[in-house]
Amino acid sequence: MKNIIEYIKDKSYYLLGGIVVVIILLIIINACSNGSGNKYEKIEQKMVNAAKSYYASHEKNLPKEESGTVKVTINTLIEAELLKEVKDPNNKDQDCSGYVEVTKVGKEYSYTPFLVCKGNYEPKYLTDIVKSSKQDEYGNGVYEMGGEYVYRGDDVKNYVSFNNQLWRIVKIDSEGDIKLVLAKYTDDSYVWDNAYNSERKESVGITTDYLHTKIRKSLNSYYDNNFDKDAKAKTISKNVCIGKYDIDNYTSDTFSVEKECSMVKENEKIGLLVPSDYKNASLNEKCIKVESSECENRNYLSNNDEFNTWLLSSTTKNTYMVLFLSGTIDENLASNEMRINPVIYLNDKNIVLSGNGTSDVPYTVKWNL
Repeated sequence: MKNIIEYIKDKSYYLLGGIVVVIILLIIINACSNGSGNKYEKIEQKMVNAAKSYYASHEKNLPKEESGTVKVTINTLIEAELLKEVKDPNNKDQDCSGYVEVTKVGKEYSYTPFLVCKGNYEPKYLTDIVKSSKQDEYGNGVYEMGGEYVYRGDDVKNYVSFNNQLWRIVKIDSEGDIKLVLAKYTDDSYVWDNAYNSERKESVGITTDYLHTKIRKSLNSYYDNNFDKDAKAKTISKNVCIGKYDIDNYTSDTFSVEKECSMVKENEKIGLLVPSDYKNASLNEKCIKVESSECENRNYLSNNDEFNTWLLSSTTKNTYMVLFLSGTIDENLASNEMRINPVIYLNDKNIVLSGNGTSDVPYTVKWNL
Protein backbone atom coordinates (compact mmCIF):
# COMPACT_ATOMS: atom_id res chain seq x y z
CA MET A 1 0.00 0.00 0.00
CA LYS A 2 2.83 2.33 0.90
CA ASN A 3 4.52 1.66 -2.42
CA ILE A 4 1.31 2.52 -4.25
CA ILE A 5 1.00 5.84 -2.42
CA GLU A 6 4.62 6.73 -3.20
CA TYR A 7 4.04 5.84 -6.86
CA ILE A 8 1.00 8.11 -7.05
CA LYS A 9 2.95 10.95 -5.40
CA ASP A 10 5.76 10.60 -7.92
CA LYS A 11 3.33 10.67 -10.84
CA SER A 12 1.57 13.71 -9.35
CA TYR A 13 4.86 15.60 -9.13
CA TYR A 14 5.61 14.80 -12.77
CA LEU A 15 2.13 15.91 -13.81
CA LEU A 16 2.35 19.13 -11.82
CA GLY A 17 5.80 19.83 -13.21
CA GLY A 18 4.52 19.31 -16.72
CA ILE A 19 1.64 21.74 -16.18
CA VAL A 20 4.03 24.40 -14.85
CA VAL A 21 6.30 24.00 -17.88
CA VAL A 22 3.33 24.38 -20.26
CA ILE A 23 2.16 27.54 -18.45
CA ILE A 24 5.66 29.05 -18.62
CA LEU A 25 5.88 28.28 -22.35
CA LEU A 26 2.49 29.89 -22.99
CA ILE A 27 3.59 33.02 -21.10
CA ILE A 28 6.80 33.21 -23.14
CA ILE A 29 4.94 32.72 -26.44
CA ASN A 30 2.39 35.39 -25.52
CA ALA A 31 5.12 37.83 -24.51
CA CYS A 32 6.95 37.25 -27.79
CA SER A 33 3.81 37.77 -29.87
CA ASN A 34 2.75 40.92 -28.03
CA GLY A 35 6.13 42.40 -27.22
CA SER A 36 6.65 44.25 -30.48
CA GLY A 37 3.14 45.69 -30.40
CA ASN A 38 3.64 46.95 -26.87
CA LYS A 39 6.91 48.62 -27.89
CA TYR A 40 5.15 50.56 -30.64
CA GLU A 41 2.32 51.49 -28.28
CA LYS A 42 4.88 52.84 -25.81
CA ILE A 43 6.31 55.03 -28.56
CA GLU A 44 2.82 56.31 -29.34
CA GLN A 45 2.26 57.10 -25.68
CA LYS A 46 5.53 59.08 -25.64
CA MET A 47 4.37 60.94 -28.75
CA VAL A 48 1.11 61.91 -27.04
CA ASN A 49 2.89 63.01 -23.84
CA ALA A 50 5.31 65.09 -25.89
CA ALA A 51 2.45 66.67 -27.86
CA LYS A 52 0.66 67.62 -24.64
CA SER A 53 3.85 69.28 -23.36
CA TYR A 54 4.31 71.03 -26.69
CA TYR A 55 0.84 72.55 -26.70
CA ALA A 56 1.11 73.51 -23.04
CA SER A 57 3.56 76.14 -24.23
CA HIS A 58 1.88 76.72 -27.61
CA GLU A 59 -1.75 77.08 -26.53
CA LYS A 60 -2.45 79.69 -29.20
CA ASN A 61 -1.89 76.99 -31.83
CA LEU A 62 -4.62 74.73 -30.46
CA PRO A 63 -7.88 74.59 -32.45
CA LYS A 64 -10.50 77.11 -31.36
CA GLU A 65 -13.61 75.70 -33.06
CA GLU A 66 -15.49 72.57 -32.01
CA SER A 67 -14.10 69.47 -33.79
CA GLY A 68 -11.22 71.55 -35.14
CA THR A 69 -7.90 69.74 -35.51
CA VAL A 70 -4.18 70.52 -35.60
CA LYS A 71 -1.15 68.28 -36.12
CA VAL A 72 2.32 68.25 -34.65
CA THR A 73 4.91 66.02 -36.31
CA ILE A 74 7.48 63.80 -34.66
CA ASN A 75 10.24 66.01 -36.15
CA THR A 76 8.74 69.12 -34.52
CA LEU A 77 8.61 67.35 -31.15
CA ILE A 78 12.23 66.24 -31.55
CA GLU A 79 13.33 69.77 -32.46
CA ALA A 80 11.52 71.06 -29.36
CA GLU A 81 13.54 68.52 -27.33
CA LEU A 82 10.36 66.88 -26.09
CA LEU A 83 11.01 63.61 -27.86
CA LYS A 84 14.14 61.65 -28.75
CA GLU A 85 14.72 60.21 -32.20
CA VAL A 86 12.16 57.53 -32.88
CA LYS A 87 13.73 54.29 -34.06
CA ASP A 88 11.90 51.16 -35.16
CA PRO A 89 12.07 48.71 -32.21
CA ASN A 90 12.53 45.87 -34.69
CA ASN A 91 15.07 47.68 -36.85
CA LYS A 92 17.26 50.16 -35.01
CA ASP A 93 18.72 51.42 -38.30
CA GLN A 94 15.34 52.73 -39.44
CA ASP A 95 13.72 55.98 -38.33
CA CYS A 96 9.96 56.10 -37.77
CA SER A 97 7.78 59.01 -38.84
CA GLY A 98 4.34 60.26 -37.86
CA TYR A 99 2.39 62.92 -36.05
CA VAL A 100 -0.11 63.55 -33.28
CA GLU A 101 -3.50 64.98 -34.20
CA VAL A 102 -5.28 67.12 -31.63
CA THR A 103 -9.06 67.55 -31.78
CA LYS A 104 -11.14 70.05 -29.79
CA VAL A 105 -14.06 68.40 -28.00
CA GLY A 106 -16.01 70.86 -25.87
CA LYS A 107 -13.54 72.42 -23.45
CA GLU A 108 -11.10 69.51 -23.76
CA TYR A 109 -8.70 68.14 -26.35
CA SER A 110 -8.25 64.59 -27.63
CA TYR A 111 -4.82 63.38 -28.80
CA THR A 112 -4.46 60.71 -31.50
CA PRO A 113 -1.00 59.35 -32.49
CA PHE A 114 -0.20 58.23 -36.03
CA LEU A 115 3.06 56.24 -36.11
CA VAL A 116 4.66 54.74 -39.21
CA CYS A 117 7.64 52.39 -39.02
CA LYS A 118 7.73 51.16 -42.61
CA GLY A 119 7.39 47.46 -43.06
CA ASN A 120 6.81 46.72 -39.39
CA TYR A 121 4.16 49.07 -38.03
CA GLU A 122 1.80 51.08 -40.18
CA PRO A 123 -1.80 52.22 -39.65
CA LYS A 124 -4.57 50.04 -41.11
CA TYR A 125 -7.45 52.37 -41.86
CA LEU A 126 -11.01 51.10 -41.62
CA THR A 127 -11.94 52.77 -44.92
CA ASP A 128 -9.19 50.90 -46.77
CA ILE A 129 -10.24 47.58 -45.24
CA VAL A 130 -13.86 48.11 -46.32
CA LYS A 131 -12.97 49.20 -49.84
CA SER A 132 -10.77 46.15 -50.36
CA SER A 133 -13.36 43.70 -48.95
CA LYS A 134 -14.50 40.88 -51.23
CA GLN A 135 -18.01 39.52 -51.77
CA ASP A 136 -18.64 35.94 -50.64
CA GLU A 137 -19.94 33.16 -52.89
CA TYR A 138 -23.54 34.26 -52.22
CA GLY A 139 -22.93 37.87 -53.15
CA ASN A 140 -22.87 39.22 -49.59
CA GLY A 141 -20.34 42.00 -49.11
CA VAL A 142 -19.30 45.43 -50.31
CA TYR A 143 -20.60 46.96 -53.54
CA GLU A 144 -19.46 50.18 -55.16
CA MET A 145 -22.58 52.26 -55.83
CA GLY A 146 -22.31 55.77 -57.20
CA GLY A 147 -18.97 56.51 -55.56
CA GLU A 148 -19.98 54.88 -52.28
CA TYR A 149 -19.00 51.49 -50.83
CA VAL A 150 -22.15 49.84 -49.49
CA TYR A 151 -22.62 46.63 -47.49
CA ARG A 152 -25.33 44.48 -49.07
CA GLY A 153 -26.80 41.07 -48.25
CA ASP A 154 -28.08 39.16 -45.24
CA ASP A 155 -24.74 37.84 -43.98
CA VAL A 156 -22.19 40.64 -44.14
CA LYS A 157 -19.06 41.09 -42.07
CA ASN A 158 -19.58 44.73 -41.15
CA TYR A 159 -19.42 44.70 -37.33
CA VAL A 160 -17.32 47.33 -35.55
CA SER A 161 -16.53 47.72 -31.86
CA PHE A 162 -16.57 51.43 -31.06
CA ASN A 163 -17.21 53.34 -27.85
CA ASN A 164 -17.71 50.02 -26.00
CA GLN A 165 -20.68 49.32 -28.27
CA LEU A 166 -21.25 47.08 -31.26
CA TRP A 167 -22.03 48.89 -34.52
CA ARG A 168 -22.46 47.92 -38.17
CA ILE A 169 -20.96 49.69 -41.15
CA VAL A 170 -23.69 50.84 -43.52
CA LYS A 171 -21.35 52.36 -46.08
CA ILE A 172 -18.34 54.50 -46.89
CA ASP A 173 -19.82 57.62 -48.45
CA SER A 174 -18.47 59.55 -51.43
CA GLU A 175 -16.40 61.74 -49.09
CA GLY A 176 -14.71 58.71 -47.53
CA ASP A 177 -16.56 58.93 -44.22
CA ILE A 178 -17.89 55.82 -42.47
CA LYS A 179 -21.61 55.54 -41.70
CA LEU A 180 -22.33 53.32 -38.68
CA VAL A 181 -25.64 52.15 -37.23
CA LEU A 182 -25.98 50.69 -33.73
CA ALA A 183 -26.09 46.90 -34.16
CA LYS A 184 -28.89 46.43 -31.61
CA TYR A 185 -31.78 48.81 -30.99
CA THR A 186 -31.82 50.77 -27.72
CA ASP A 187 -33.48 49.52 -24.55
CA ASP A 188 -35.41 52.79 -24.21
CA SER A 189 -38.24 53.87 -26.50
CA TYR A 190 -38.77 57.38 -27.84
CA VAL A 191 -41.49 59.45 -29.48
CA TRP A 192 -40.51 60.97 -32.81
CA ASP A 193 -42.46 64.04 -31.74
CA ASN A 194 -45.52 64.80 -29.61
CA ALA A 195 -46.17 68.49 -30.14
CA TYR A 196 -49.75 69.69 -30.61
CA ASN A 197 -50.73 69.32 -34.27
CA SER A 198 -53.39 71.76 -35.48
CA GLU A 199 -54.13 69.56 -38.52
CA ARG A 200 -55.04 66.60 -36.30
CA LYS A 201 -56.14 68.81 -33.35
CA GLU A 202 -54.26 66.72 -30.79
CA SER A 203 -50.71 66.16 -29.57
CA VAL A 204 -49.57 63.67 -32.18
CA GLY A 205 -46.40 65.52 -33.21
CA ILE A 206 -45.27 67.74 -36.06
CA THR A 207 -42.99 66.41 -38.80
CA THR A 208 -42.40 69.63 -40.74
CA ASP A 209 -39.71 71.08 -38.45
CA TYR A 210 -37.02 68.51 -37.62
CA LEU A 211 -34.94 71.09 -35.74
CA HIS A 212 -37.49 71.19 -32.90
CA THR A 213 -38.60 67.56 -32.84
CA LYS A 214 -38.37 65.37 -29.76
CA ILE A 215 -36.40 62.71 -31.63
CA ARG A 216 -33.61 65.15 -32.46
CA LYS A 217 -33.39 66.19 -28.82
CA SER A 218 -33.38 62.53 -27.74
CA LEU A 219 -30.64 61.66 -30.23
CA ASN A 220 -28.45 64.56 -29.10
CA SER A 221 -29.00 63.56 -25.48
CA TYR A 222 -28.01 59.98 -26.33
CA TYR A 223 -24.83 61.27 -27.97
CA ASP A 224 -23.92 63.57 -25.08
CA ASN A 225 -24.54 60.92 -22.41
CA ASN A 226 -23.02 57.86 -24.11
CA PHE A 227 -19.91 59.20 -25.87
CA ASP A 228 -16.79 60.40 -24.06
CA LYS A 229 -14.45 63.04 -25.48
CA ASP A 230 -12.26 60.53 -27.33
CA ALA A 231 -15.27 58.90 -29.00
CA LYS A 232 -16.61 62.33 -29.94
CA ALA A 233 -13.22 63.22 -31.43
CA LYS A 234 -13.54 60.30 -33.84
CA THR A 235 -17.08 61.13 -34.96
CA ILE A 236 -17.84 63.90 -37.41
CA SER A 237 -20.76 66.14 -38.23
CA LYS A 238 -22.70 65.42 -41.40
CA ASN A 239 -25.74 66.76 -43.19
CA VAL A 240 -28.69 64.42 -42.51
CA CYS A 241 -31.45 63.94 -45.07
CA ILE A 242 -34.97 64.60 -43.75
CA GLY A 243 -37.01 64.63 -46.97
CA LYS A 244 -40.48 63.08 -47.15
CA TYR A 245 -42.06 60.14 -49.02
CA ASP A 246 -45.53 59.89 -50.56
CA ILE A 247 -46.73 56.62 -49.03
CA ASP A 248 -50.20 55.15 -48.36
CA ASN A 249 -51.89 51.76 -48.09
CA TYR A 250 -52.11 51.14 -51.84
CA THR A 251 -49.08 52.61 -53.53
CA SER A 252 -45.72 53.74 -52.36
CA ASP A 253 -42.89 55.87 -53.65
CA THR A 254 -39.81 54.37 -55.20
CA PHE A 255 -36.67 54.82 -53.12
CA SER A 256 -35.00 58.10 -53.95
CA VAL A 257 -31.91 59.68 -52.41
CA GLU A 258 -32.83 62.90 -54.18
CA LYS A 259 -36.21 62.89 -52.45
CA GLU A 260 -34.69 62.07 -49.08
CA CYS A 261 -32.13 64.83 -49.41
CA SER A 262 -34.50 67.45 -50.82
CA MET A 263 -34.45 68.68 -47.22
CA VAL A 264 -31.40 68.45 -44.97
CA LYS A 265 -30.35 69.41 -41.47
CA GLU A 266 -26.73 70.48 -41.59
CA ASN A 267 -23.89 69.50 -39.23
CA GLU A 268 -25.53 66.81 -37.14
CA LYS A 269 -23.40 64.50 -34.98
CA ILE A 270 -26.03 61.76 -34.76
CA GLY A 271 -29.09 60.68 -36.71
CA LEU A 272 -31.07 57.66 -37.90
CA LEU A 273 -31.26 55.48 -40.99
CA VAL A 274 -33.12 56.65 -44.09
CA PRO A 275 -35.17 54.40 -46.42
CA SER A 276 -32.46 54.22 -49.10
CA ASP A 277 -30.08 52.65 -46.55
CA TYR A 278 -32.59 49.82 -46.20
CA LYS A 279 -33.09 49.50 -49.94
CA ASN A 280 -29.37 49.44 -50.73
CA ALA A 281 -28.72 46.75 -48.12
CA SER A 282 -31.01 44.32 -50.01
CA LEU A 283 -29.72 42.16 -52.84
CA ASN A 284 -33.24 41.49 -54.11
CA GLU A 285 -33.79 43.10 -57.52
CA LYS A 286 -37.49 43.63 -56.79
CA CYS A 287 -36.74 45.93 -53.86
CA ILE A 288 -37.84 49.09 -55.63
CA LYS A 289 -40.66 50.70 -53.66
CA VAL A 290 -40.59 51.79 -50.03
CA GLU A 291 -43.16 49.20 -48.90
CA SER A 292 -41.95 46.36 -51.16
CA SER A 293 -41.99 43.12 -49.18
CA GLU A 294 -39.16 41.85 -51.37
CA CYS A 295 -36.83 44.30 -49.61
CA GLU A 296 -36.78 41.93 -46.63
CA ASN A 297 -34.97 39.34 -48.71
CA ARG A 298 -31.18 39.10 -48.47
CA ASN A 299 -31.03 42.20 -46.29
CA TYR A 300 -29.24 42.38 -42.92
CA LEU A 301 -31.26 45.48 -41.99
CA SER A 302 -34.50 43.47 -42.17
CA ASN A 303 -33.55 41.53 -39.02
CA ASN A 304 -36.07 42.97 -36.55
CA ASP A 305 -34.27 41.27 -33.65
CA GLU A 306 -31.55 43.87 -34.20
CA PHE A 307 -33.17 46.72 -36.12
CA ASN A 308 -36.42 48.16 -34.80
CA THR A 309 -36.21 51.88 -35.24
CA TRP A 310 -37.67 55.17 -36.28
CA LEU A 311 -36.31 56.51 -39.59
CA LEU A 312 -35.56 60.15 -40.37
CA SER A 313 -38.14 60.29 -43.17
CA SER A 314 -41.81 61.20 -42.71
CA THR A 315 -44.75 61.15 -45.14
CA THR A 316 -46.11 63.85 -47.42
CA LYS A 317 -49.79 63.00 -46.92
CA ASN A 318 -49.94 64.69 -43.50
CA THR A 319 -47.77 66.34 -40.86
CA TYR A 320 -47.81 63.66 -38.15
CA MET A 321 -46.88 60.27 -39.68
CA VAL A 322 -43.29 58.99 -39.74
CA LEU A 323 -41.63 55.99 -41.35
CA PHE A 324 -40.11 53.24 -39.22
CA LEU A 325 -38.20 50.03 -39.85
CA SER A 326 -39.08 46.66 -38.33
CA GLY A 327 -38.43 43.96 -40.90
CA THR A 328 -40.06 46.18 -43.53
CA ILE A 329 -40.74 49.91 -43.72
CA ASP A 330 -44.10 51.15 -42.49
CA GLU A 331 -45.56 54.32 -40.99
CA ASN A 332 -46.61 55.27 -37.48
CA LEU A 333 -47.91 58.23 -35.52
CA ALA A 334 -44.99 60.46 -34.53
CA SER A 335 -46.31 60.50 -30.95
CA ASN A 336 -46.04 56.73 -30.53
CA GLU A 337 -42.98 55.36 -28.77
CA MET A 338 -40.43 53.23 -30.61
CA ARG A 339 -36.89 52.09 -30.02
CA ILE A 340 -34.08 53.43 -32.18
CA ASN A 341 -30.83 52.40 -33.84
CA PRO A 342 -28.77 55.61 -33.77
CA VAL A 343 -26.47 56.45 -36.68
CA ILE A 344 -23.08 58.17 -36.48
CA TYR A 345 -20.24 58.93 -38.89
CA LEU A 346 -16.55 58.27 -38.31
CA ASN A 347 -13.85 60.08 -40.23
CA ASP A 348 -11.53 58.29 -42.64
CA LYS A 349 -8.60 58.33 -40.17
CA ASN A 350 -9.89 55.62 -37.85
CA ILE A 351 -7.30 52.87 -37.41
CA VAL A 352 -8.24 49.23 -36.94
CA LEU A 353 -6.33 47.30 -34.30
CA SER A 354 -7.84 43.88 -34.91
CA GLY A 355 -10.90 41.92 -36.02
CA ASN A 356 -12.44 40.46 -39.16
CA GLY A 357 -15.85 42.16 -39.16
CA THR A 358 -17.88 39.28 -37.71
CA SER A 359 -20.12 39.75 -34.67
CA ASP A 360 -17.79 37.55 -32.61
CA VAL A 361 -14.59 39.25 -33.81
CA PRO A 362 -15.61 42.76 -34.89
CA TYR A 363 -13.22 45.34 -36.23
CA THR A 364 -11.81 47.13 -33.20
CA VAL A 365 -11.13 50.83 -33.64
CA LYS A 366 -7.94 52.05 -32.01
CA TRP A 367 -8.62 54.30 -29.06
CA ASN A 368 -6.85 57.55 -28.27
CA LEU A 369 -4.05 57.45 -25.71
